[in-house]
Amino acid sequence: MKKIFVLFNGISAPWHITAFALNIAKSNSAALHVLFLKDEVSDYPYPSDIASVQKSYSAKTEKTDNKKLEEKNIALFKTFCDDEKVACHFEIDVSLKNLVNFSPGADIIITDSHDNFQRYSLKDLLARVKCPVCLISSNATEIKTNIFLYDGSDNSIHAMETYGNLFPGLCKKKSFVLTINEGKISKPLSQSLLQKFTNIRTVTLSGNSEIELIEFLDQHKKSTMVITGEYGRSAISRLFKPGLSDVIINQTRTSIFITHN
Repeated sequence: MKKIFVLFNGISAPWHITAFALNIAKSNSAALHVLFLKDEVSDYPYPSDIASVQKSYSAKTEKTDNKKLEEKNIALFKTFCDDEKVACHFEIDVSLKNLVNFSPGADIIITDSHDNFQRYSLKDLLARVKCPVCLISSNATEIKTNIFLYDGSDNSIHAMETYGNLFPGLCKKKSFVLTINEGKISKPLSQSLLQKFTNIRTVTLSGNSEIELIEFLDQHKKSTMVITGEYGRSAISRLFKPGLSDVIINQTRTSIFITHN
């Protein structure tokens, strides 16, 4: 892994994303390409606040303040990279269209599991980019458990292979292959793939897919990465039908790795 994209919304650069990205970059001798998404809205979103502070606040004022905050975030991120001896590059005012165009050249995009974009949404990002995406939870800067959602499809196998190739260090962590209501799997995982993971076991659950998944993930609340196949286009994406991905992110407090085959 040589090229890691770190995506921020411009005025917000959460520490948990920075810490995870720095750890991954250091362990892979990779460079960080930090992208600040062009995400402003045209009007100040809290007009009632203007009167309360007795201050003239316009879209122009907001843009100026956001620019200053973005510059501070860049300077702070660069300081962290210098301290850790990690190469970093910055792109500001990146549109979603340009991000999609850039994505085939990236090994991975790392961003927040909390959808804090104003103009776009995580769904826009996941459906359109052409590289794996890591959505990092605030309590998972250090991954201790991997959970692979597996349905026997090529996409779920590809997700597992890609994750193992990108994060060889995480292959040593405790791992589960989780199957829900699939019956007999037509394509079992190969031994060569399973051997990449030194501490792995298979778990098969039956019942309501949403409830079973949430209850299982609830047992692994912290420092967990869920690995799944191609967003929106694979068989396993039924687990991520509208609304459920938000439930997983908000209720289980896990990070998610999603591939695009």
